[in-house]
Amino acid sequence: MSTSGTAAELERAIRDPDWTLDFVEEVQDAEEETEPAPAEARHFSTYKTWDMLRFLLARAEFPVNVIHGEEPFAEDEDWEYGPPVCLRPERVRLAAEALRVTS
Repeated sequence: MSTSGTAAELERAIRDPDWTLDFVEEVQDAEEETEPAPAEARHFSTYKTWDMLRFLLARAEFPVNVIHGEEPFAEDEDWEYGPPVCLRPERVRLAAEALRVTS
């Protein structure tokens, strides 16, 4: 979920993983067609650079796992890379603050 999502959407996502997977796929498909401005986008892909970003953020001792998320839910499901994982709003805020001061 992006920071433009609501707390209610996050709670629903955690309670209803089937809805979440459909929602995620719908957002991805829609944004691939419309290509919204980055500030308006709800989906962002790093493509193959995700592991490099994970490595660099780990080396910088970044306080939030923005690459893989931190809180698994629907642990009995596999969404290609394992169970879905999220960040709670307070962790997203911390990540945003830390990114602002990261060179």
